[in-house]
Amino acid sequence: MKKERYFRDELRKLFIGYAIIPSVLFTLVCGLVFLAALMQGKMSGNERHNQYVAGELNRVLTAYGNELEELAAQPELFSGEMNTDRQVYIFRDFYSVSNELGYEADLFVLDADRNPVMSSRSALPEYLKVDPGVDWGIFASMETRPGATAVRLMDGWKKQDRDIALGRTILNGDETVGYLVFAINSSRFQPALDQADTQILIADRFGRIFLSNTYNFTDKSNQVIEALEGAGRYLHYDKNLYLAGCQEVYHGMFRVYSVSDIQNIVVSLGMGGALIITALALMTIWVSFSTKRVTERKTRDFYRILDVMESARDGDLERIHIDSDNEFKTIADAYNEMITSLKLQMENNRKMTELVAASQIKQLESQFNPHFLYNTLENIRYMCRIEPEIAAKMVFSLSSLLRYSLDGSREEVTLREDLDHLENYLTILKYRFNRRFSYEIDVEPQALACRIPKLVLQPMIENSVKYGFGNQETLRVELKVYIHEGRLTMICRDDGVGMTPQTLSELTALLGQKENRSRHSGLYNIHRRIEILYGRPYGVEIRSTEGHGTTLIVTLPANTEEKEC
Repeated sequence: MKKERYFRDELRKLFIGYAIIPSVLFTLVCGLVFLAALMQGKMSGNERHNQYVAGELNRVLTAYGNELEELAAQPELFSGEMNTDRQVYIFRDFYSVSNELGYEADLFVLDADRNPVMSSRSALPEYLKVDPGVDWGIFASMETRPGATAVRLMDGWKKQDRDIALGRTILNGDETVGYLVFAINSSRFQPALDQADTQILIADRFGRIFLSNTYNFTDKSNQVIEALEGAGRYLHYDKNLYLAGCQEVYHGMFRVYSVSDIQNIVVSLGMGGALIITALALMTIWVSFSTKRVTERKTRDFYRILDVMESARDGDLERIHIDSDNEFKTIADAYNEMITSLKLQMENNRKMTELVAASQIKQLESQFNPHFLYNTLENIRYMCRIEPEIAAKMVFSLSSLLRYSLDGSREEVTLREDLDHLENYLTILKYRFNRRFSYEIDVEPQALACRIPKLVLQPMIENSVKYGFGNQETLRVELKVYIHEGRLTMICRDDGVGMTPQTLSELTALLGQKENRSRHSGLYNIHRRIEILYGRPYGVEIRSTEGHGTTLIVTLPANTEEKEC
């Protein structure tokens, strides 16, 4: 009891004499440090976003400028008739740079009379519709310096957009044989600004805006305001305080401005500081009257709780028994409930871990494409009127397909069984598309006995049909299965329209996620099931080029129930 009274008295004296006053000073110092750190962080973030956008713009302009120079150095590509081989060569080089950068541009090739002979866009921009002999816009820059790359900011193909046009006169000796122009629309560069949480403006050296994510610092003619152009690190504008940054890009032809609003931060910190000082003063007065009573009442159960928690740290999850009716009683009750719940949860987690993997596999197996089912039933309804025999075959194939898909008794089947199921699916597709759809299956005989997850082959063909047809009339799909170095490899190729880079990127990113939140399900289900059953490096790989079809590669361990295939 003496120890406890001594502790209570000392606690009260220490709290009044050594806690309140230092806490006031410490709070003030921390407030100043926090303000400095916050401002430094804001400055650092503003500069970082500025450098990122400026770096991306400089990287894109430099890469397209180099590509423009390389193509213009081959005048034989543009002399005479622009045949298919030349177009393929030019487009291939151009799109290789575009795909590598991730920022798409438009390509225009014009002859010496400024007539378009090749274009990546159906409509020619207005700034390229300039008669021969008229020196205006990008043509004026190209004609003035025929051997150099001209860069101009031009009005884009939408009224609210602008293009950065990079052009070069194509010379064959001293003769002008044409013009080559790359155009980067502001909308194509929007993703770079979307990643910045500051206000970003990209303008040319004359202040004309190319792209921005704010209208606060532009005038009526869509140019950067003078206050921002002449600002240093801080900008006072419209009764607000901002952090400002500016960086020149691409030989000084463009400037990237970054602006962060700090007015609210300064005001909030000032008010917060005043409130903290007031609160500390009031707390000091109140503590001087209440510390003795509180310390005497609260320290009684303090060591009891401390002892139990020390035991819990060593793994002994015992309960706390406190008779007093105060905050420590509430803590003890909450701790006891937590211990009880923790013990129960530990047991439940052990059981649930064993069930999660099997449950997730069953869920992934059970997903069936409703659009395929609706289209098939509609075809059957139509065939019942004109060709009942075919309708009967489709009904038989569909019923076999559904029976196989809904059979939850097995997670794995042999490749031969899944191929038999695939034949029902392909039969339906043949009746649906008739001569528009053809396929070829090439399977090594020794692979037929390999064990694979059920319903793997159908989504591969389904993906080719979904993304392959597009606007083309026919589609051919090839399925090849073989064993190599202990792995079962299944390759599905089609000659369809392929996927856009964006779609391919979305699907590739989806395969790496633990949960599917997109509208794509077939390929994700295959990959996720393989990942759960076999782990890495097995799974699904997608390769596709727009206009050149799609290839799916599925790899599995080559084994049967008894031994390796």
